[in-house]
Amino acid sequence: MTSVSELKISDVVGLSLKSVKKLREIGHETLGDVSLVEFHEFYPLIGFDQSKVLMRALVKAGGTARFSKPDWSEKDWSQFVHKLVHDEIVTWNEIAMAVCGELNPPQVGTAIASNSSFQAKFPRREIMQNVMSWFYGQSGHCVSCGTRLFLEADHIKSKQEFIEEGRDPREADTLDNLQLLCKRCNVIKRPSHKLGGISFAPAQSILIWILLTKRPQTKSEFYRLCRSHGLTMANIRFDEAWAFAEWLKREGRY
Repeated sequence: MTSVSELKISDVVGLSLKSVKKLREIGHETLGDVSLVEFHEFYPLIGFDQSKVLMRALVKAGGTARFSKPDWSEKDWSQFVHKLVHDEIVTWNEIAMAVCGELNPPQVGTAIASNSSFQAKFPRREIMQNVMSWFYGQSGHCVSCGTRLFLEADHIKSKQEFIEEGRDPREADTLDNLQLLCKRCNVIKRPSHKLGGISFAPAQSILIWILLTKRPQTKSEFYRLCRSHGLTMANIRFDEAWAFAEWLKREGRY
């Protein structure tokens, strides 16, 4: 397999000649060159859409798109949560209930048991018994990252793979073809989310973390910080998160 240091930027499909020229002007000839720079620095140079084309190529080639992330210890995270309570953003009760809620994978068993494709594989009235036997037999961790939070059922071998083999996608619906993944790892796995996992944590969490730790004073500053931390979704997601800053402003706490 060709390494990223050997793959030329000029060979990236979808990257314009103008973008290639601009990248060359600052000394970038290969994807390996690109992987040495914090990726958001390319946004003002070649534009966000062209940068995403470049980023997809880099990730597909096995390279890493570098973004800002907190180099925090467990103590740092603990202090951050303590500050949330001290600043009366949340209470310890609310934190505990939020964590307990996410340790419970809601309706995973019932969702599988209500699927007609799974039902067809078991005698009548035995589907839930078999599903729960599978469910209880799991480790209770995401098989990819190990977290106990945000777990959901995932096909080990996807339905798309069955289709590509010329088989009925319903063949994928067997209990031995299921595993528990957290929402983040499940998203990363999907072909439709080629840039999933680029940021250091789920976007929903990073957005609020940026607001509470960086305290941007304008939306444009917030946008810049979001991009620098690897968030590649549309600005409307940032606008929605900004509401949290507006709420705190109203209380004189932002």
